[in-house]
Amino acid sequence: MSYTLQDFCADIHEILKKENNTSSLEKVRQQMEILLANETFIQQFCGPDKKAGVYKLNEDPTTGAVVLAHVMEDAHVSPPHNHGKSWAVYGQAAGQTVMREYQRTDDGKNDEFELEKIKEYTLSKGDVGMFDVGAIHSIDYTPKARFVRVTGVDLDTIDRQAFDLKRGVVKTIQSEGVSVD
Repeated sequence: MSYTLQDFCADIHEILKKENNTSSLEKVRQQMEILLANETFIQQFCGPDKKAGVYKLNEDPTTGAVVLAHVMEDAHVSPPHNHGKSWAVYGQAAGQTVMREYQRTDDGKNDEFELEKIKEYTLSKGDVGMFDVGAIHSIDYTPKARFVRVTGVDLDTIDRQAFDLKRGVVKTIQSEGVSVD
């Protein structure tokens, strides 16, 4: 029997109920690897016939974790940003995504910033990467990329930061909904 979306959601629920920290993030990453080995899951939620968009597959009412399928049409490079008080696990279903992590080299006390790239790696089909709480990162994916993302909370409910490289300023992305704090 294949490892299903329901199995994955149940497992991450149990993991996050016990602890929600860097150690549990690694456990979620490992479960994502198992899920991405299920070709039926990939075809159903990330297949080539799936219309482009972001699909919410599950939101755990107890832990707040959200599972999303990203079905992308065009290539895209995101600006460096963070997920505020949330972490994220990315699992590549098709195409490739370059994952970059940065650290601030300024004092972090104002809206002007300096970043240094500290890590870069590429996710291909079946690979899984993660960004811990507060990690400044960017993603750069190929046309027709498909990936599954799990976040600790619905990112629309928390403030986050985006780093404008051209102007050298930090912009706060305001939450769209009620905070889950």
